[in-house]
Amino acid sequence: MSDSAGAPPRALPKQLLRELHGFLSLEAPFLIRDLPQVSEEAELEAALLARIEERFRTGEEFANQRLYPLVNHQRAVNWAREALEIQVRGFFERRRIKASITADERRLMLRTMILTRTVDNFLKRAFDKKEISWEGYPSPQKGFRSTGQEAIVGAALRLRRPPEHGEGDTYTGDYIGPMIRDLGALLMFMPDPMHPILVQYGKKGTPVDGRDIHTGDFARGVLPPAAPLAIATQTLIGMAYAFKAREEDRVCVSFIGDGGSSLGEWHEAINLAGVQKLAMIFIVENNQWALGTHVSEQTAAKRFALRAAGYGMPGLTLFGNDPDEVAAGVAWAAERARRGDGPSLIELVTYRRPGHAHHDDDRFHGSAGAKIPGYEFPEELMAWEKADPIELYARRLEEMEIVSLEERAVLENEAEVAVLMAGEEAAKAPWPEPSDYLDREFAPRVLPVPEPPAEPLGEVKVKRMSYDEAVRQALVEVMEEDENVYVLGEDVGGRYGGAFGVTRGLAKRFGSKRCLNTPLAESAIVGCGVGSALLRMRPVVEMQFADFLAPAFNALVNNAAKVYWRWGRAVPMVVRLPYGGATGDMKTLLGGGPFHSQCPEMWFLRTPGWKIVAPSTPADAKGLMIAAIRDENPVIFLESKGLYGFFRTDLREEVPLGTEHELPIGKAVVRREGTDVTIVTYGAMVWTALAAAEELAVEGVEVEVVDLRSLWPLDEETVLASVRGSHRLLVLHEDSRRGGFGAELAGRLLEESFYELDASVHRVAAANTPSPYSPGLELDHLPGVEAVCGAARQLVSE
Repeated sequence: MSDSAGAPPRALPKQLLRELHGFLSLEAPFLIRDLPQVSEEAELEAALLARIEERFRTGEEFANQRLYPLVNHQRAVNWAREALEIQVRGFFERRRIKASITADERRLMLRTMILTRTVDNFLKRAFDKKEISWEGYPSPQKGFRSTGQEAIVGAALRLRRPPEHGEGDTYTGDYIGPMIRDLGALLMFMPDPMHPILVQYGKKGTPVDGRDIHTGDFARGVLPPAAPLAIATQTLIGMAYAFKAREEDRVCVSFIGDGGSSLGEWHEAINLAGVQKLAMIFIVENNQWALGTHVSEQTAAKRFALRAAGYGMPGLTLFGNDPDEVAAGVAWAAERARRGDGPSLIELVTYRRPGHAHHDDDRFHGSAGAKIPGYEFPEELMAWEKADPIELYARRLEEMEIVSLEERAVLENEAEVAVLMAGEEAAKAPWPEPSDYLDREFAPRVLPVPEPPAEPLGEVKVKRMSYDEAVRQALVEVMEEDENVYVLGEDVGGRYGGAFGVTRGLAKRFGSKRCLNTPLAESAIVGCGVGSALLRMRPVVEMQFADFLAPAFNALVNNAAKVYWRWGRAVPMVVRLPYGGATGDMKTLLGGGPFHSQCPEMWFLRTPGWKIVAPSTPADAKGLMIAAIRDENPVIFLESKGLYGFFRTDLREEVPLGTEHELPIGKAVVRREGTDVTIVTYGAMVWTALAAAEELAVEGVEVEVVDLRSLWPLDEETVLASVRGSHRLLVLHEDSRRGGFGAELAGRLLEESFYELDASVHRVAAANTPSPYSPGLELDHLPGVEAVCGAARQLVSE
């Protein structure tokens, strides 16, 4: 093969050369002046790959020289060569895909682009008019238009969509997680313009029924967007993990903007997807603006696609206003994902033509009348107005003789009529009622509740075990019973078996897919759990320490807790939290300090949607874990790590075997009966309360100890019954006093049983500081028997 530097190959189409030159300008500029002379496209692909092979060959003198242990020069070179070969093959594959797009597919994309802009314009006019109102209160009609970004329809073209792939529980297609500005992608999956209009109005008739301002329908493959922005990406990697675990060749597509891609949670999610080779496509819509922040203030990188190399996946930059390019790029990435080649990152360079939202247009463009200067750059406005995606594509289809000017006019008229009719129907649609948002905290149970064990109880098989062993036993039994149950977290599998050894042996027994060792990325871990739960798996997430849950707070509070309330899908997942530093008997101090001893229960008690359990005994730990896994709602499982066997060697007890040993969530138990004072507590503090009760009994004070076991749902009936007998209440917890559970419980009890109390409610808790490290300070910080006895004596004396 001969070639001449700078000489273009003969007989190749100019369009191919133009596209190839653009591709190489981004990915491999060093090849531009070194193109081989060939006459066929297939020859060109082979020749380019051969040239790369030649260029990425280390000289014999250094090929085997070590860079560092196990990596020599040639191996390092091969990494770069293999990545570039994927890019070159991808270029030619995308050309073949683009050539295969049919006339009908192109008409569909143009029709949907026109419909998208028509809906957007209608919603903007409706916002300005404010004619939709409820009893005189105008609907806020908040909305976000996609004008200038309609070519996103191409992303959905070759995905598996309804109705061909079913709907609802029978849906077998792909899933997309569009952004608020991806109306075109949504309409490819859900062509009815009524849906976005109803959502903006706040009317009934959609999965959100006025509770939210985000469009989408999970039953038809569209994950409703959420804010903050990386929530959908986190959720989709969990859904993709469910597909991997079930060996389904389905794909999830995450959309995010240039601004949202700055979020650390997005990076965590994309990194986990790369490690697990999930069937994911990550689309970054670089539309130059994140509300009022320009892309130049988001990143110093010239291209967002360059980030892909850091995650071990191919990155691709495309002109986002060309639906054919978008369609070919996403179809190529989907084919890779279905083959098991892992995720891809696609950057679509486009432009947000309106303001951030309906109300932001004047601030974006500027308003002479209101004397408001715009924050848009005039040079960008002028350049991108000339690149209008609908105009560019309609012109191309006209040149290809696929859609004439007359046919385009017909499409525009049809879209206008359809949207106006949908608007009229939406205006008449009913408003939601209070019951549509009040009666939705928890999804109903689906799995059957085990029957109580048959008599005599002595025939139930038991095994003596510690608190942590009981948790492990529950995991083993439920995982054997239900293949949808899996555990995930840092160090839970592999050679380690969990920070405290609770998951030891699970990976060997059930395999790495069901005992998933994850990157150190709490937010991505919880997000993965949420997504897989949406597809009927039952993840059990382990946090090494409860303290480390803070980075995942968004995924827990803004996602897991709200999904069922927002759009009605159950999220059956458990998050295990080894928490606190108390053992209940003070004979051992854990020395965890301020980052390994927190009590996080109040973060979640005030968050609707979470159930919270806190067992105090091995038998309860096993029974409540089984119940938590079988529940249809997210459950925070508080494990007092001070009760683990290596801290409390005296706490072993006979624990029933079998999954029939399930304890109901929301049911307290009286651990000791008494008539003078009621102590309500949970977790390790149960043992502190029992020790105090023994000491007080010597003085003639009889204490009743109520172990809540579940903080929410709260068993008020058992607590109230105890208070009616003792007329005195002491609330004991390991968390700090200020804002702790004692304040909530005292408030509820005073509302319900004020006249039953003969004294004020007392609280015993930790000091209002983080947990100190040094032994003397830690001992002083933790609530102990002496403090409980002192508070009880004061109560009796009042």
